[in-house]
Amino acid sequence: MEQLGFYRVAIYCRLSQDDGQEGDSNSITTQKAMLEKYCKEQGFAIYDFYVDDGYSGLRFDRPDFTRMLNDIDTKKVNLVITKDLSRLGRDYIQTGYYTEIYFPNNDIRYIALHDGVDTLRPDNDIAPFKNILNDMYAKDLSRKVKSAKRLQATRGDFMSGQCAYGYKRDPNNKHKLVIDSEPAEVVREIYRLALTGMGTKAMAKYLKAKGYLTPSHYKVKQGDTRFIKTAGTRGECDWIQTTIWNILRDMVYVGDMENSKYQIKNYKTKKKTKVPKDQRIVVKDTHEAIIDREAFNRVQELISFRHRTRKHNYTNIFKSIVFCSECGYRLMFGWNDKNIGKRFYYQCHNRYLRPDKCRHRHYIKYNELYEVISQRLKLAIENLQQDTLVQNISDECQSENRNDKILVDKKKVETRLSVLDRLVKRLYEDYACEQLDMGNYQRLLTEYQTEQKTLNKQLQTITVELSKETDQSENLQKLKKIAEQYLDFNELTSNMLHQLIDRIEIGHTEVIDNEKRQEINIVYRFVG
Repeated sequence: MEQLGFYRVAIYCRLSQDDGQEGDSNSITTQKAMLEKYCKEQGFAIYDFYVDDGYSGLRFDRPDFTRMLNDIDTKKVNLVITKDLSRLGRDYIQTGYYTEIYFPNNDIRYIALHDGVDTLRPDNDIAPFKNILNDMYAKDLSRKVKSAKRLQATRGDFMSGQCAYGYKRDPNNKHKLVIDSEPAEVVREIYRLALTGMGTKAMAKYLKAKGYLTPSHYKVKQGDTRFIKTAGTRGECDWIQTTIWNILRDMVYVGDMENSKYQIKNYKTKKKTKVPKDQRIVVKDTHEAIIDREAFNRVQELISFRHRTRKHNYTNIFKSIVFCSECGYRLMFGWNDKNIGKRFYYQCHNRYLRPDKCRHRHYIKYNELYEVISQRLKLAIENLQQDTLVQNISDECQSENRNDKILVDKKKVETRLSVLDRLVKRLYEDYACEQLDMGNYQRLLTEYQTEQKTLNKQLQTITVELSKETDQSENLQKLKKIAEQYLDFNELTSNMLHQLIDRIEIGHTEVIDNEKRQEINIVYRFVG
């Protein structure tokens, strides 16, 4: 262990929403001030502050906690200080791992100031018990929160983070809804159109022609910044069928409150699962209705009648693997009756729905696609058996030297990170020696840290890429083994296609030298 004056301290502060209920003693500002004062008294040099505000102690994927671990791994710090053990974490297994295994293995001294824990001393037997108590506290708190929320749900309180389109929060009671007059008129118009038998696609065109703002754009207009990103994906009046469908099925418009749509099964993972419709908590007449119950029920009947019966005998063997080569979206399977008999085809609808993403018509007849894929698969299987394809791909991989390029990129990033580390250290020394004022110190430090974050993300991406560079010949052998099951096949089957192919990319038809051409790209499993 290094001498007292050579400690490089990581001060870690954390505060979750639940911790915030305990008063100012746990605030981030208080934690930082308290620990900074302690370091000055002890003569410790603070390397950096690591702050996770609003993160539960049961999670260990917190941004600044992860950053601190990276700095520990690169030997930038050798002492971690928190206000108490619960700031480090509330899961006793994970917290115990860091205090009992990770920190010692990395020669890190750890101090939990208020709990009297200091790994430099031998008398820390109480630490594991405190970790268990912190975990029990989190479990008990989760149970109490869940019970309180269920009570609110049974009372019919509004508990969602956002109001349904057509409503807003009651300014006198945040758990009650009141009608928002402008969008409420649009909701009434949607239900009126539904009662005439109009479909959602026609409704979307009608609402756009009328100039009605979509729900996300309307909320942005009202100052709700949470919807800026969603609103930016389409035009102000570009309604989509899914939005209209959801409005037509939501019982909130008849004045009923439906709660407990999702549940958290484990207080540690916080993973949400959807609750079946018949198990949700529904309280009737909790707020003023926009749509009367009779009209709402009639619309539900009309929706149930709209389920289409199957009108063809074709099995869609290419289901889920046919994509547009331009926008990347899955092609839709369709048919028409304009000619004699039915004509089946695949087509990208983005040319009509999102013309900015897809500017060409990506269309192919089912029979044409069947013939092309059948011929190419026969050739690919033949080449696999003769090892022709294996040799060609192996030669291509060797000529590309992909691994070498990735390793060069990795070396560049690591070198720059090393330079930045030295610059940050020198910057602090200049500031400590009063050769640099606070303004310039903060500005330069921010620039260096921003670049470090960007480079660390690049390094993570490069590491993932390197891990994916597996033995190509081994992957080809996997594909060859599967292909052996389909030697001399007579017809394509869904099972066969999904075993051999990851995706089929359909290009648009072009006229080159007075000849129509269409690119069809097959991405095989394992090898691309």
